[in-house]
Amino acid sequence: MKFTGRVRFVFGIIVVIIIVGLLTLYLDGIMSQSPSFKAQLAANAVAIGTDYPGLVVKQNVEEGDKVTKNQILFEIQSTQLNQDLTNGVISTSSLSFSVDPTTNYIQLKSKEDGVIQKINYRAGSYVPGGSIVATVNTLSSLYVSASFHLSPPDYARINKNSELSLVFPDNSEKQATIYSITLVPDGDNVDTVVKARLKSPDVGDFEFSTGTPVHATLQLTQAKWYQWVINDIQQLFKPLGR
Repeated sequence: MKFTGRVRFVFGIIVVIIIVGLLTLYLDGIMSQSPSFKAQLAANAVAIGTDYPGLVVKQNVEEGDKVTKNQILFEIQSTQLNQDLTNGVISTSSLSFSVDPTTNYIQLKSKEDGVIQKINYRAGSYVPGGSIVATVNTLSSLYVSASFHLSPPDYARINKNSELSLVFPDNSEKQATIYSITLVPDGDNVDTVVKARLKSPDVGDFEFSTGTPVHATLQLTQAKWYQWVINDIQQLFKPLGR
């Protein structure tokens, strides 16, 4: 074989190796992604309610309103509370809520900065004792809850360092950081439920509300042969003493 033929032969082998390597990287990337079968936005919620029954005489907020801690959301007129205070059965200092000193109306306040998610009893409604009047989603608590069908080998390839890629209804894309991984029985199957924080989690400024469905893709981790090569090369160029 002539020298030029040998060069072409070696070059051909190199080209084949490069193509095989690129195909391996591509296939490994595809196989390391798992799409969710269900995912939606959620947030930490705080329930606002009272032990005493009464009539909602004042409603200061609507669903979707942004509220601050200790802001008065509702005022409730409770005959039972008024009687207990008049008869000295209880004192205002022993109550878990505020009372207007002039009217003895119950004042339900927001416990945290947040956004009103749901109002169960509006102005003019009668609230039974022990009921939740409204729910407040706390600020900086927006997260995604995503469910996956994962095989045992794939489950072993996820951890809290794994990435979660999100696609929203307007086709915008965001990244989320996983903080919780749980297993949930579903008949004969077991679903993997992943919760991940958005990097801009303020529910008051976010363009989508809680409950919005999203598409989530989980990036599975894997010990790859080429990663070992990359690590070895990085060690060669790493300054001494570091």
